[in-house]
Order: sequence, then structure tokens, then C-alpha cells
Amino acid sequence: MALAFTKTKSDGHQHLQQRDGDADYVYLAHDTISPYIDNPRPLVPGKPEVRRYKAIYVVGDDETGYFSDEVVVTSSRK
Repeated sequence: MALAFTKTKSDGHQHLQQRDGDADYVYLAHDTISPYIDNPRPLVPGKPEVRRYKAIYVVGDDETGYFSDEVVVTSSRK
């Protein structure tokens, strides 16, 4: 899964992900170059799963602005 983003005036993005069974979003990565590539194996091999992503701008070490809209993807990677 490739997550494309623009930095505008920020230094990068913090990416968060929520997978089946996660109570909330969990930290995925801090990225400064687009796109961010997410390659985790599914929690249950061979079973498609829904993944939710969101991001927020980062300036220096501080999150700034508002979280992006949620992106929902069904992954069928084996």
C-alpha cells in the first residue's frame, strides 16, 4: 500500500494505522519522502483485512494541524 502525501511547509508526516483488533490507531511511521510504503503481512495469512490510515503534519518534532481524513483500504496480500 502506497500512501502519497504532500509536505507543504511541514517537515513530514506521522502516519497512523488501525487494523482489525486494534482498539485505536497506532503509530506506523514518521516519513519525509512521499509515498510511504506500508507492507505488513495480514494478521491472518490469506485472509483480506481492512486497514485504516490517517496522518498529521510534523514540524521539527511536533505534530501540527489536524489529522487527515481517514483512508480505508482492504488488503488482500498473502
